[in-house]
Parts: sequence; C-alpha cells; structure tokens
Amino acid sequence: MKKLISISLTATLFGILFFSSCAKEDSPSPNDPTGADPRTKFLGHWFVSENSHDYGTATYYSDITDSTNASYILLSGLYSYNVKSNATVNGNNFTIPSQSFPAGTISGNGVLSNSTQINLTYYVRTTTTHYDTVTATLTK
Repeated sequence: MKKLISISLTATLFGILFFSSCAKEDSPSPNDPTGADPRTKFLGHWFVSENSHDYGTATYYSDITDSTNASYILLSGLYSYNVKSNATVNGNNFTIPSQSFPAGTISGNGVLSNSTQINLTYYVRTTTTHYDTVTATLTK
C-alpha cells in the first residue's frame, strides 16, 4: 500500500511539474509600452495650428516619422518649411535640439497630452539677436 501511495504521489508531482512548465506566458498587450519603441506614440500625420509671434496664425500638416537613428523622431513642415527637424523622445515629451533651419536655427519642446494632441513650443532664430516664439497644437 505504501508503494502504491508513493508511486501515485510521484506521478502526481511529476504531472504538476510537467504541466506547469508548459504554461503559456502572457505577452504584453498592445497598449503595454514595456519594450515598445517610445517614438511610436508620436508618429503620424498631424494637423498643426500655430501662432508665431512674428507672423501670426497659420495652419498646415506635419508628418512625424521615425528616423534611422533610434534616438530621434523627425518632424516635417514646422514653420511651414518643407524640411525635417529631429527631436529626442523622453516619455511623453520630446526635445528639438538647436539645429540648422532655412530661417536660421530651430529648437523647442513638445508634450503629448493624449494620443491625438501634442502641445509644442519652438523658437526660430532668424538673426543673431532675434528669436521668433511659436506655440502650436498638433492634432491627429
């Protein structure tokens, strides 16, 4: 009888170990940003409504794409120029480091307030002593 109980217990223990080792692991859900590219939430075709201190209001479209460098996103069309400016992403924020631009240099910051809106402030240095301050709302 002891031998039968011992065999049954061993078989049960083996079965538990075998089936628990085959348990399916949960994969991250599509909304789970763990391991996801942090740039993804910024990518897309955005409608821009901006207010320039020098030029007043303007509307246009901008595309935000990823770059071949995994550290950057590329913003096209800012200040109504058909050029791409790079920005680094940190969480729901991005920073446009100072870089050459057709009107001089550009720099700024953006915040993703929700999945369909970005609030952006950027500065265009048009001369050695003048910066145009621009606030913009980007909407998908």
